[in-house]
Amino acid sequence: MKFYRDLFEASLGRVFPQEDKKPFFNAFYTAFVNMSPETERHFLLGNTDQGRQLIFKCFFAMLAVDGSLFVPDFLEKLARDQGESGLHLPPRFFALWRQAMLDTVRLRDPLCDEEILTAWAMAIAPGLEYLRRQAELHYRAGAQS
Repeated sequence: MKFYRDLFEASLGRVFPQEDKKPFFNAFYTAFVNMSPETERHFLLGNTDQGRQLIFKCFFAMLAVDGSLFVPDFLEKLARDQGESGLHLPPRFFALWRQAMLDTVRLRDPLCDEEILTAWAMAIAPGLEYLRRQAELHYRAGAQS
């Protein structure tokens, strides 16, 4: 029996050495922004510093969303808000978010293998699905401006 939570947590410790989250997050953010011409255009149109901070907050808060179906209040607010203080990503971007995160794990975890990627995919799935579903319900193109 594989304990994917254990694999995920061990990998998390390797990609965040001494609890320093910025190098991993910066690599993820760069990968995410550059996933497609559409993501590049989207991030160029917004306030890049504020957008980066919102994604940083969501990135780590979504890791708290798990099988218990608990969603932190501030993550709910960021996911539903379509103004400047919200996440404001189209639903189709969340598959790219997932791919950028797994690509970043592959690059940043020296022990990364397919089982570790599976563990990450399982760990981020509930939070990403929550964010994607909120985007389906609330996203409006042009609402950020």
